[in-house]
Amino acid sequence: MWSDNETTLDLLGFKVHANLVRSVVTDINLLPITIGVFGDWGGGKTSVMKMLQRDITPENYPVNSQERPKYEKVVSLYFNGWLFEGYDDAKSALLSSVLLQLGKNERVGPKIRHQVASLLESVDWMRLARLGFKEIALPAALAYMTGGVSLLPTIAIAAKALFEIDQKKDEGSVDASTKQINWEDILKSDKKPSGPMDVRTFRDRFSQMLKDSDIESLVIFIDDLDRCSPERIVENLEAIKLFLSVDRTAFVIGADPRIIRYAIARIYSSNSGQIDAGNEQAQTDIVTDYLEKVIQVPYQLPRLSPAEVETYMAMLFCQQLLEKTEFDRLHQALESHRQRDMYSVFGYGAIEATLGSLPPELSSSLTFCALTAPLITEGLKGNPRQVKRFLNAFILRKKLAEIAKLTHIKDATLVKLMVLEYVRPDQFNQLFNWQSTQDGLPVEIQLLEKVLCPPDGDMHNEKGAKEVHPDWATTFTRKWIAMEPYLAKEDLRDYFWIARDRMQSTLSGVSLIPPLIRQILEDLLSGNAGKRNQALKSIGQLQADETTILIHSLIKHIKRYPNDKNGFDGLRLMAEDNVAGSIDALVEALSTCPSDQIPPAVGTDVQLLLRSKPDLKPQLDPVLAKLKTTNTMIGAALKPRKGEK
Repeated sequence: MWSDNETTLDLLGFKVHANLVRSVVTDINLLPITIGVFGDWGGGKTSVMKMLQRDITPENYPVNSQERPKYEKVVSLYFNGWLFEGYDDAKSALLSSVLLQLGKNERVGPKIRHQVASLLESVDWMRLARLGFKEIALPAALAYMTGGVSLLPTIAIAAKALFEIDQKKDEGSVDASTKQINWEDILKSDKKPSGPMDVRTFRDRFSQMLKDSDIESLVIFIDDLDRCSPERIVENLEAIKLFLSVDRTAFVIGADPRIIRYAIARIYSSNSGQIDAGNEQAQTDIVTDYLEKVIQVPYQLPRLSPAEVETYMAMLFCQQLLEKTEFDRLHQALESHRQRDMYSVFGYGAIEATLGSLPPELSSSLTFCALTAPLITEGLKGNPRQVKRFLNAFILRKKLAEIAKLTHIKDATLVKLMVLEYVRPDQFNQLFNWQSTQDGLPVEIQLLEKVLCPPDGDMHNEKGAKEVHPDWATTFTRKWIAMEPYLAKEDLRDYFWIARDRMQSTLSGVSLIPPLIRQILEDLLSGNAGKRNQALKSIGQLQADETTILIHSLIKHIKRYPNDKNGFDGLRLMAEDNVAGSIDALVEALSTCPSDQIPPAVGTDVQLLLRSKPDLKPQLDPVLAKLKTTNTMIGAALKPRKGEK
């Protein structure tokens, strides 16, 4: 099993990306600058940023290293926006964290520490603390920066700590307490109104502070921004804008750009007068302009290819099964291999050539990697976080098979079924039902393989697949059927025993909802028309598998809360927008939920949907007819009134 944490150990070949960003943020001729390290959820953004921070920290190099002098005048700070999601003011959290980390840095002298303390006194956002000084973001930022030593420290404590570091050195027996500043009294008595001058003053004083130091490049990493709410995302971007014209600063922001665009569009479209809600082009333009002004250099991390996924999987197994000295030697060989060849697999042959004879368990694991990497890549879209979670789930199921003495379970077949379970849970459940009534050998799979698999079939034969079953004619399911190993002659009963009878929660960690889908889901369920409209626009950015996850999440919500009309509204609005799969989902929700718990207004809304889209009658009429026969509120709502046909 492997942990799901970010790492500075490069098993993905992402060091090249970290090196590229490093060449920019340490070039004083390019500063100030903001770089967006963009990628999908779980795509390796945090690991790239951690590698980069490690590589620009001089203390991580030996004293006699030739690399160390390059970074003696570089200071890096790290801020995780998601840690402060629950606090009242994200701007104050970011700014306070930057200032306090800078003040605590060992390479910052006494003069700079005093200037940090002065900025903490005068910066405009501190006035917000009058609303509840000990409950807002500053205590959280201070606790975070001090490793949680105190849950409720004050600015005075922080200032005292900054002063004492140097006063003990410079003033000998002078009592540091005489130099303390009563920050809370200053905050309470400060009645000055805020204004644009405060922003300019902060920027000018911060810039002067860097000039007075020997810092040539201050690199500020902003991580997990895409896990925050839209309000917090925009607040953090506004705080970053304060620094955009400050010399010697570089921001590196790790995020999914679709979530950032979504947040900007939602916040600005909800502010009356800023964007005409009916003018989509105007909204698109302002979002693009805003993002380009804040992030000058967008850098998109690529998804892993099948060769890269196989290499990654192989190195994960090697990390688990080899002694550290052997693994370190292997990792060095991998680094050398990548310098010569960035495209080919570093797999069984290369690992055996490096280490010699391989232990049997590692040998079989590497064979498994070669066999299943294409399947996993296709199903998980080259996402390293999902690959790791998928492997953890696979190992759990393999262990269960061993305990149950199911020795005929084949790795590739198990992986293929797990890919379907993750990407297309509805089809996975359908396959379960087929095989459970046909002694593990569903005829539907035999027919699908006949029309889609070689030598006689063709994967592109959508019409033939539809004739077998319309739900299995999508691009993904046709690809899945056509992938080896074929299942027509496989007894699937034991595979589903592992997957359903004992391990229903195994993939719960794999199928966590990505942040963008989570945000769209929340907005669809919000009942707010503006948020729903923005969510519907953003659904068009989703890939087919992401749309499936969204629809599946809506169905789960409806089944859990059938009396919440918002869930039905979400599916209905998606159906009005012709989102693939939404009508089938709406039919499923209406068919499976207890009819006495479905709000009656849902029936009225579905009837209005039918009037605008009469072509949906074949799908919706049967379930509506069944609901009409029930002695329920929705049944009454669906029955025609007197005089109506």
